[in-house]
Amino acid sequence: MKYIFLVFALSVFLPMIFRLIRFSLNPTKRATPVIEYAEKKGYRLVNPSATQIPGSSLMEMLKNPAFNLRNLTDASSDLADIDGLDRASGGRLAFTANLRSKEATIFNCSTTGSINAGSRLIPYKVAKIRAAGLPRFSLGKNSIVHTVQDVVGKMVGQPQLTIAVDPRLNPDFSAHYWIRGSDAAAISAFLSPEKMRFIQTANLPGTLATNSNYLVYFELGTLSTEPDFDSFIATVEKLIAGIL
Repeated sequence: MKYIFLVFALSVFLPMIFRLIRFSLNPTKRATPVIEYAEKKGYRLVNPSATQIPGSSLMEMLKNPAFNLRNLTDASSDLADIDGLDRASGGRLAFTANLRSKEATIFNCSTTGSINAGSRLIPYKVAKIRAAGLPRFSLGKNSIVHTVQDVVGKMVGQPQLTIAVDPRLNPDFSAHYWIRGSDAAAISAFLSPEKMRFIQTANLPGTLATNSNYLVYFELGTLSTEPDFDSFIATVEKLIAGIL
């Protein structure tokens, strides 16, 4: 019995320890671009204590209670019900901006996803835009990865609720994009033909999704330079104008 408990404890705590190590190996390198960009643009850091990271040694960080992971908000923690971000972590270096009168939180995170939980970490750049009351859905471009995920999901008993778009209304959209959700009527009413045309024109490489509090956009990659942030935020502003 004690060995079973030990295995269980290791399975719970080892991932937490490894995440802390990854965050701490080079904290200044990871934090400085986010902090400098937020300060330059006048955006608000989700964890203001992060401004102390540049110039701090690993030992100083370990001694400072302000850097205790339990005291830092992970911006990805309230996106666990978003397919693709359900195992996300690492969103403590985040900032909030007012974009077209909407509160948007921008951050990097990583996840293994729910189907391939033992695979390598996948980095994402994420924007969550506060927008309550939207129908629940996720939307993205058709791809080999998406097809494989659907097949694997069915094999492991996690079938996706795919919504078919009438090709007579928008043949190009239905041929190149997928939509998942449970309330087809509400989603179809929200995603009007005009919004579908906008999504096609914008040619977004990532995934658009919602939960009870946010419209979320995430795509592969990491925000690490000022041009990275500028380009991603410009995309988010277009999304707010075209979708909300």
